[in-house]
Amino acid sequence: MRFASDFHTGKDFGADLRRVQMIKAPTSSPLAAAAAVLVVVSAWGADATIETTCRDAGAGDRRVDVAFCVRQFLAYQGAAEADTWGLARTAVLIGINLADDAIFDLTHGKILPEPKDKKAEAAMDACVKAYDKVGLAFAEASDELRARRYAAAKEEMASVAPLLQRCDGGLVKVGLPSPLPRYSADCLQTTIIGIAITNLVK
Repeated sequence: MRFASDFHTGKDFGADLRRVQMIKAPTSSPLAAAAAVLVVVSAWGADATIETTCRDAGAGDRRVDVAFCVRQFLAYQGAAEADTWGLARTAVLIGINLADDAIFDLTHGKILPEPKDKKAEAAMDACVKAYDKVGLAFAEASDELRARRYAAAKEEMASVAPLLQRCDGGLVKVGLPSPLPRYSADCLQTTIIGIAITNLVK
């Protein structure tokens, strides 16, 4: 983590909401998988806080994908116990993880093959730098949220979209259609969600 801060329960927020493994339902039976999901939702009480907050965020900004919002928060330990402020900060943690994953996949050949020329190499390097700045923007947004400086937090999150466009556009210019549609879309949606939930904080 690039920062450490306090969760609304008084525990260390960074420790509570570090990346956790998704709870996977058994794949041998659709009924078993559905039952496992029901157990998770019931145990975490996500229908009360997470779903309501995501739905309210969607009401405030129609670009919010409510299903994506709920799904992402369910993947984080402690999110169901968070208040609106805590969920806004969880959103930026999700953004940090997405950026870190994109950088890892780019630098380990998971997304693109080895560049064939200097232009392609430069474009890929620019993407790595862009996603590093994306992660930093989300981290700065978390710090601003912790300090209750909501306008500054939203400004940091709003800076993510141009960085994503810089990466995707650079790849297209050198004849490499962006292989990062999922990361770009997920980071952008996380930004939208983070800003929309921040607008709900009283």
